[in-house]
Amino acid sequence: SSGSFSPTASLSLREPSELEAPLLSGPYAEVEALFFAALDDDLRRVNEVSVAETESIETSVALATGGEALLSQEEVAALYCRLAKLRSFMSLNATAVKKILKKFDKNMAGTGREPQLPSVMKRLEAEPFSVCRRRADGMAVELERAMPPDKVPRLRQLAQDALKRAGGGRESRPNVLPLALSLAAGLVVALAPLEAFEQADRPEAQRCLGVLVATVGLWLSEAVPFFATALLVPVLAVASGAVPPKLVHKTGELEQAPDIAKRVLNSMFNAVILLVLSSLVAARVVARCQLELRLA
Repeated sequence: SSGSFSPTASLSLREPSELEAPLLSGPYAEVEALFFAALDDDLRRVNEVSVAETESIETSVALATGGEALLSQEEVAALYCRLAKLRSFMSLNATAVKKILKKFDKNMAGTGREPQLPSVMKRLEAEPFSVCRRRADGMAVELERAMPPDKVPRLRQLAQDALKRAGGGRESRPNVLPLALSLAAGLVVALAPLEAFEQADRPEAQRCLGVLVATVGLWLSEAVPFFATALLVPVLAVASGAVPPKLVHKTGELEQAPDIAKRVLNSMFNAVILLVLSSLVAARVVARCQLELRLA
């Protein structure tokens, strides 16, 4: 262990009164006083949770990164996930304070009040939860060093999965009801006897409108991931007959469904796009496996 994260190095809470700002005069003084009092109270609770959890985790980190390595790899992984949740908690609260102060400054812009965001954010750097954020970042590095290099990507993935579960993140499984409703709405629009399309004798245009309705429904409902919706568009376009067939000069016959699908995909995908996507995939693989570190 580097000795930087001693469990005995306790953090002390600052008094809420230390986060003060000069009050406005006149009718806005009470509003400002209430605002900063509420902010102080929220920060006090954030500080208490952050300090308690940081000190608890530091005790375990000392066991995991000590010379004898008293924790197993599974226990280190569980500790890393717990640390990831703490880091996310402190980061979200720091972002929330920043956005709240920006909104406050915007609402007070016409009162002659100087913006409070720069000065208050500077003071927040000395708050216990900000100190805990920096210490938590250091502990994450210590835990990664305690694991074999080939296990670190998996460790980070476990932490990301833990954050998604803790935050109620959307699972990858499709939401059946919005999916069915979106597709049904598109089907109704595509097959309904609409007079405007019947008079123009353009059934393909009506089917294309049905595909558009289904696609918009899937995007708005997020029944499936956005990339899946995008990939579903050419499938729906071909399957619904929204793309009119062309005459094949060699045979003198109209295109069949496989030929239409090939034409649609060729218009959306070419060698340049393949090259760009391949480069992005290769870069992701290098970053995920940390190949640049191994080569160095």
